[in-house]
Amino acid sequence: MVNKELTDRLFGMVNPELAMMGFELIELDYSGGSLRLTIDRPGGVSMDDCVAVNRRLSLILDAEDPIEGPYRLEVSSPGLTRRLKSPREYEHFAGRKAKIQTREGTLRGTIRGLSGDTVMLEVDGAQATVRLGDIIKANLDF
Repeated sequence: MVNKELTDRLFGMVNPELAMMGFELIELDYSGGSLRLTIDRPGGVSMDDCVAVNRRLSLILDAEDPIEGPYRLEVSSPGLTRRLKSPREYEHFAGRKAKIQTREGTLRGTIRGLSGDTVMLEVDGAQATVRLGDIIKANLDF
């Protein structure tokens, strides 16, 4: 099975279960014999949450057996300084502080969401915008 097809199938299997458990799937990556899931929810994710999700999803994945051969399931939280990789993450992490590097410089502020292809920020009490195409690197800021 092509990797994109497999990740789409895995997403379809785990995302509804995560939603039922009160979590949002931020990222799913399968490579090198490891299936890595990054989950989040309002108020954050604890180690106990990761263990509970791992146990529940292991049962589902074992029953469905979508991956040939052995693999390792890893479940984690986004982390305090997680790199922002997709436009969807600017919506998900609205209200959190971020450090955004562009060719013109670095902005530190609070993410206010996404409007089309523009990230809305609050920097020192003023509104700022950054086009997604202008972002070199963006991370949550602790």
